[in-house]
Amino acid sequence: MRFKNYGLSLLGDYAILIALVLAVILLAVVEPAFLTFRNLRNLLDQNAGIGIIACGMTFVIIARGFDLSVSATFAVSGITAALVANASTPIVGLMSGVVIGTMIGLANGTLIARLQLNSFLITLASSIVIRGCGIAMSGGYLINVTEESYSTLGRGTVYGITYPSIAFVLFVLISTLVLHRTQYGRYIFAVGGNEEAALLSGIRTKIIKGSTFAIAGFAAALAGILLSSKVSTGIPNSGSGIELQAIAAVVLGGTSIGGGAGAIWRTVVGVFLLAIVNNAFNIMNLEPYLREIVTGTIIILAVITNTLTGRK
Repeated sequence: MRFKNYGLSLLGDYAILIALVLAVILLAVVEPAFLTFRNLRNLLDQNAGIGIIACGMTFVIIARGFDLSVSATFAVSGITAALVANASTPIVGLMSGVVIGTMIGLANGTLIARLQLNSFLITLASSIVIRGCGIAMSGGYLINVTEESYSTLGRGTVYGITYPSIAFVLFVLISTLVLHRTQYGRYIFAVGGNEEAALLSGIRTKIIKGSTFAIAGFAAALAGILLSSKVSTGIPNSGSGIELQAIAAVVLGGTSIGGGAGAIWRTVVGVFLLAIVNNAFNIMNLEPYLREIVTGTIIILAVITNTLTGRK
């Protein structure tokens, strides 16, 4: 009986990874073009932005929060980068985009943590304000950057691997170290698991929880400037719905929406499982509505599996 319970626990812990491996094998058999270097490189590059945002979202969700403003932050950061780049230099523009996004996340975190406000409602409201500011800044038009060096960050490569892909890998590694190998990371898990107990143990819970939103803002900003650099444009309506994709990847990976449990590697697996489903439908030219049905079903099954294994 003990062995059986251990087996179920092990299956629950690595179900998402097993699902990813099976999906890769199945798709490789059905469509040999899937495992080509070109397709895998494109898969990584195309999902670098959502992957970075999902990793940032993991910090927030583990601390028992939600951030629905990352899509608006994503757009405004790209617009800011383009506007400032046109007024000064590309490097200053790109840095400005990251700074503004981080400040937005910090402002959200301060409001939520200091005033004990509902993160879902506050970030939903702030996303409306932020996107409105983005439209005001751009006048609702695309902001084109003519300086060629602006596109280097988004289009440059190293041995065929794009800079956005490299940025994603580095962000995953750093996030993993911070969340799982530092005292700060342990505090995030403690706050998400039981905020009152964490406070009584001497943890400055408001600072810890608020800081996770700053991380999410930084992640959204980084993804935003990568896209802006890739297309040499600030796009007012970019990133629409990306916050839901990020949350879906985090939840699919097995991070608890109740806080206190999760891992960066799980989020990464969730990102790529969703990416592979999308890639498979594109390669095989299947109907888009079928993709939505399959993706939604996968997420539902993941939530059920995580809930049942968590109860055990």
